[in-house]
Amino acid sequence: MSDKLAPVSVETVLRAISTEMSIAAVACGHLDVALGKILEVVPAEHRLMVMHELHTVDLLAQHVTALTDFTGNLSQQHGQGVLEVNESLSAITLGDVAARLRTAITPE
Repeated sequence: MSDKLAPVSVETVLRAISTEMSIAAVACGHLDVALGKILEVVPAEHRLMVMHELHTVDLLAQHVTALTDFTGNLSQQHGQGVLEVNESLSAITLGDVAARLRTAITPE
């Protein structure tokens, strides 16, 4: 997408990031469930390794959720700051994420 956005409020950007992190947290939950199903069929000698990965995914989900809540709470503060977001959006390598963020921060 090459449409340049006007500078937007910090709150708008934080809210958009928080929404994206919520999507990532849901994906972590799906991964946790998938690993749990794998654990059921893994031979006993490899279960400890899969359990370690389950723990890692759980920590990742908690980390993403904490950052989601943090940015969501920050977005509720009503400051006067604005951000130039075009360069930062261009640096995002996942097109769907960049498109959703662009949509979320575009003034209506």
